Amino acid sequence: MTTSRIKKPYNRYFQKSKTFLVPILGIKRECRYPFDESYVAWEDKYNTGDQKLVLTYPRKYDDPLWDEYLLVTLMGSKMFNEYHEIDESTIAVSFDLHCIEHDYRCFVNGTYSQMSRLLKQKIRDYYGTDSPEWVYMESFLFPSRFTKLYSTLLDVDEEHIKFTGELCDKPNLQLETLKLKENAKINDVHPLIVEQGKNL
Repeated sequence: MTTSRIKKPYNRYFQKSKTFLVPILGIKRECRYPFDESYVAWEDKYNTGDQKLVLTYPRKYDDPLWDEYLLVTLMGSKMFNEYHEIDESTIAVSFDLHCIEHDYRCFVNGTYSQMSRLLKQKIRDYYGTDSPEWVYMESFLFPSRFTKLYSTLLDVDEEHIKFTGELCDKPNLQLETLKLKENAKINDVHPLIVEQGKNL
């Protein structure tokens, strides 16, 4: 039984955008080019009202397959927004998530159980039943199935768990904000220019 796989609550902080929003992009969790971190805000550029998702990657100029991944998988996404070269070692790719406006609001408010059926399924597919995170994700997305278990683990009344309604804390928007070093220089590169450059 799924609930029996949870022996204790997941108490460590984790980047919520990586868990609840990245799956909508269709990026595989286990892939050749994993991103370094994810954010829902960028200091002095985006806030949560802009409904963006930003992924940072290490630059991989020496790998032609990375160029293909960048152009086809990332820039080829219908949600692709902008591409930025931050410094000699890092790039940032942003996506516009207005297409899942309801889910984005749920994310910011920490009401993960109210996310759409589509996003919940994307999250479940992203983690897969064999991953250690699977059962925790199930409890975060479908908390009503786990209230009795969590009331026992936390030693609180089950009605308190039901009243709270969620089993995962809200995102820490400070940690979900990309902040650059003061001397960082951002080089904005239009995707068409990048593509034309690859074809020369």
